Amino acid sequence: MVEHGFSASQTEVIAVEVPDHPGGLAEVLEILQAEKINVEYMYAFVEKASDDALVIFRVGDPNQATAVLAAAGINVIPAENLYQL
Repeated sequence: MVEHGFSASQTEVIAVEVPDHPGGLAEVLEILQAEKINVEYMYAFVEKASDDALVIFRVGDPNQATAVLAAAGINVIPAENLYQL
């Protein structure tokens, strides 16, 4: 979409609580790698839902990633809950 000289697009991402300790992000990435889930990009989110860090992931298959992470005990925060943080 282009409006007033600016272009914008939407992509589906997942918000993940990553253990906030050295190696915490590596733990989550290893879970995704084991299932061959591609991480296209990621960035930190400003708010924290808990004592864990909140990281936003753009992955090849968000539904599969959510299921795999949940099965491994990693909390994926639903979009509607992000607005309540």
